Amino acid sequence: MRIGILTFHCAHNYGAVLQCYALQETLKNMGYEVEVINYRPEYLLTPFRRFNIKRYKSNNPFKIVKKTLREVLVARMRIKRYSAFHNFIQTMLNLSAKVQGRDIPSTYDIYIMGSDQIWNPKITKGFDPVYFGNFQFAKANKKYVAYAASMEACALAPEAIDFYQKSLCNFDSVSVREKQLAGLLQPLSEKPIETVLDPTLLAEAEIWHKIAKRPRFNGTYVLVYQVSGNRNTLKIANSIAQEIGAVVIEITAEIFASFNRRKLQCESPEEFLGWIKHASFVVTTSFHGTAFSIIFNRPFYCIELKKNGNTRCRSLLSSIGLENRLISVLDMPRFSDLNYSYASSCISKLQAQSQSFLTKAIRYR
Repeated sequence: MRIGILTFHCAHNYGAVLQCYALQETLKNMGYEVEVINYRPEYLLTPFRRFNIKRYKSNNPFKIVKKTLREVLVARMRIKRYSAFHNFIQTMLNLSAKVQGRDIPSTYDIYIMGSDQIWNPKITKGFDPVYFGNFQFAKANKKYVAYAASMEACALAPEAIDFYQKSLCNFDSVSVREKQLAGLLQPLSEKPIETVLDPTLLAEAEIWHKIAKRPRFNGTYVLVYQVSGNRNTLKIANSIAQEIGAVVIEITAEIFASFNRRKLQCESPEEFLGWIKHASFVVTTSFHGTAFSIIFNRPFYCIELKKNGNTRCRSLLSSIGLENRLISVLDMPRFSDLNYSYASSCISKLQAQSQSFLTKAIRYR
């Protein structure tokens, strides 16, 4: 039985490539032949290109000169970061041939859409029909499964409600990553909308220990990882670092014109994992920064940049009894170690439930 995965595998984002790798490895361990369908929409590729004309554009000539100088300064780092992600994608993911538009190959028995925010229209520039199983070929005897699909949403616009009512009919089985999203979608579908673990948490932890690359740093450090830069997040990290006698190491989600040796902008996915694994504490605003802190049993705080704004982390942490690790960006907490006994038992149960969903979705017609 051949399975094709459709997700954000080509985005040069740590969470995107690692969740794809996790689902691939999980399905392989279940005994299936798996490929990542090499669908590469421009909205995923453009932000991460080595050269992007948008980085130079401005109506102000002075700003054009300033942006050009900035790009010259960061060119070497941009190339290095691009290569780090490109190498991971090409060597660690079992890719199909490149796909053009909605011309998805019909050679798979099962198509799994997810995980990541594949249903977030802000990312996909409107709803992308591919991630809802609207391909050019007729479905026939194929099976479509949504696994841990996600989007950041507190409510659905009227046009979104109509779209989901029609599109959810394409799937034989549907699961999402957040309880809140399941609650929004369930009234729109006759099928049960299940909540499952992100693939990074579903996969055996050993796969992460195996590929995590140990940092070339021997000191004690607090690791910061945030997708959108925020000064208060760094203040929290610096406060904790001072308390435990550590330094702050920051991994960025993009390239900045900064040459601080403790601001890491070109780390590979394997190095990203290693920095989290060996951190004395993690401060993050990211869902996957939170997920890997849990996987490696690191003490952490997940920072909420606006009230009730981080529904993805809130859903995860509330499901494993770690709600107190989600804090406001305005807080200034002290260092607090973390006993993972209860959280680990919760994760084991959720892994079993998520594995059960996948098994049933794949095997039963």
